[in-house]
Amino acid sequence: MTRIDDGIRGESGGIDGTGAAERGKGRSMRGASGQAPGLLIGGSAVMRRVRALIRKVAPSSLPVLIQGPTGSGKELVALELHMLSGRPGRLVAMNVCALAEGMFEDALFGHVRGAFTGAQSDVPGYLLEADKGTLFLDEIGALGFAVQAKLLRVIETKCFRPVGARSDRRSDFRIVSAANEQLSELIPQGRFREDLLFRLNGVLIELPALNDRREDIPDLARHFASREAGDTSPVIEYDALEILMAHDWPGNVRELRAVVERAVMLSDNASIGRRELAQAMALSVGQASARRRRNRSDFATQRLLSVLRETDGNVGAAAALLGVHRTTVYRRLVRAGVHGWWVKADADLTIKGELGALPGAERRSE
Repeated sequence: MTRIDDGIRGESGGIDGTGAAERGKGRSMRGASGQAPGLLIGGSAVMRRVRALIRKVAPSSLPVLIQGPTGSGKELVALELHMLSGRPGRLVAMNVCALAEGMFEDALFGHVRGAFTGAQSDVPGYLLEADKGTLFLDEIGALGFAVQAKLLRVIETKCFRPVGARSDRRSDFRIVSAANEQLSELIPQGRFREDLLFRLNGVLIELPALNDRREDIPDLARHFASREAGDTSPVIEYDALEILMAHDWPGNVRELRAVVERAVMLSDNASIGRRELAQAMALSVGQASARRRRNRSDFATQRLLSVLRETDGNVGAAAALLGVHRTTVYRRLVRAGVHGWWVKADADLTIKGELGALPGAERRSE
C-alpha cells in the first residue's frame, strides 16, 4: 500500500495518516483523487458529521477554516479535503508558527535573484507551488498582524508579488487554514483582522478533542498498532483498552498514537496488556516533561528574536533590555539555529539576515 505521505517535501516528517502530523515549515503533495480516502478514523457521531461535511465542501473552491485542539487531526482534514477536491495541483502545507514573522513573506511569495543579500537565484514561494492545488496554512492565529493585510489581498485577488519582483504573479489556489484557538477571540485583542477571518471562514469544520469522542479510542488504538507492527500486529487486550478509554488525553490523537506505538515496541508477545501499556504511558509522562522544557526554550528564543527586532538587530542593546551579557545572546542564537548576517557598528555587533537582510554585510565565521 502506498503511504499517503509519499511525495511530501519539507524539513520534517509528513502527514502520518492517523490524524497527526509532524510540524514542518512547508511541504507539498502531488495528486488529487475522486475516491474517498477514508483517512479519518472513528465511527462516533461527531466524526461522521465531520466526514460528511468534508465530502460536501471538498469539490467547491470555498475557503475552509479548521478549528480544533492541538493533535486532533486538522492537517489530516486538509489532506482529505484536497484529495476529494479533484484539483490537479499539490497540497502545500505551511506552518505559520514555525516561521519568524520576517520570513513569512519570502516563504509565501518567494523571491527573485538579487532581491536581498544572498539571493543567488529565483525561489518560488508556496503560493506558486500551490497553483491549481491547495494551500494549507496551519496555526494561522500566529500570523503577524502586519502580514495579515497582505494575505487578505492575495486571497481576494489570487495575485502576489515575489520579494524583489517588479510585476505580480497569479496562482489559482484553494486556501485551507487551521487554528487551535478561537480566532474570533483574537479580534478584540488586536491580534487578528476581522476581514481576514471573514475571508478564511468560508466553511468552518470543527474537530473535537479526543476526550469528547472516547468511543473512537479502540478503533484508533487498533489502527495505530496495526500500522506500527504490520502483519504481526499484537492484539490489544480488553483491560488495556479500558485503561486507554479512561485516560485523559491532553495531546489528543497524537498522544494516543505515541503511547500505542511505544506499547507495540515494548510488547514481547502477540498481545498488549496492562504491563506494556503502563510502561508506554510512563514514558509518555517523561516525554511530556521534556516537551514542557522545549516549550520554555522556544518561548525564550521567540522573546530574544522579538527584542532583536525591536533593537534593529543590535546585540548589545538587546542584551541590555534582557538583562544578560551579549555573549549569552550569541550562545542562545547559535543554540536556536539562528545564523544571520553580522556587521561591526560602533564597537558593537548587529545581526541581520533572519531579522532582515543587510546589504553590504559580511558573513561572520561561525
